[in-house]
Amino acid sequence: MLTIGLTGGIATGKSTVSALLRQAGFPIVDADIVAREVVEPGTPTLEKIKLAFGPGIIDNGVLNRRKLGQIVFEDGAQLKKLNDIMQPAISSAMADKINFWRLQNVPILVLDVPLLFERDYDKNKSVDKIIVVAASEEMQLSRLENRDQLSNMEARNRVKAQLPMSQKIARADYVIDNNGRIEELQEQVAILIKKIKEIASTHDAK
Repeated sequence: MLTIGLTGGIATGKSTVSALLRQAGFPIVDADIVAREVVEPGTPTLEKIKLAFGPGIIDNGVLNRRKLGQIVFEDGAQLKKLNDIMQPAISSAMADKINFWRLQNVPILVLDVPLLFERDYDKNKSVDKIIVVAASEEMQLSRLENRDQLSNMEARNRVKAQLPMSQKIARADYVIDNNGRIEELQEQVAILIKKIKEIASTHDAK
C-alpha cells in the first residue's frame, strides 16, 4: 500500500484538496475527523480535557472548541497540555484506521494530517510521499477571519502556533500552491493524481 501524507497550514485549502482526492477514489484517513471522534461525549479523552481545562469548556456534554481554542492558542504551555492529552488518542485511532485499509488491500491511502511534521509522520516512515498545500500568510489570515469569524489577532495566533510554511514546503515531495483560483487548484490536483497513480504502480511492482 502506497501511503500519501497530506498536510498544509491552517486555512491553506488542505480540506479542499482532500475532498478532490476522495472524489478521485482514494480512501482518506482524516486526522481532523479522528480528533473530533476521540472527544465525543463520554470519551475518556473528553474527561481528561475537562479535568485539565475546567468544566467551562463543556456545553451540554459537548466540547466547546471555540472556548478551548481561545485558551490554547494564546498560551503555548496550554497548547502543549492539550496536545499531550489529544495526540496519544489520535495516534491510536489513526493506527486502527490505517490497519483497516491495509487489510482491504487498497493500493493507495491518503493520510490527511494537519500536524504531519509536528507528529513525525515523515520520520517514523508512516508515509511514503508527502503533499503540502501552501498559501501565503496573508491568504491564511484572510480566510481564517472570514471563515471562522476570528479577529486578526486570533487568526495570527493560530497561524503562529503551527510550523512555518517554509519548513513544511522544504520537507515536501509535492507542493500545491493555493493562492489562486479554485480552477488552478483543481488543475494542480489532477496532475498530482496522475503522478500518484504512476508511483503506486511502481510501488506495487516492488
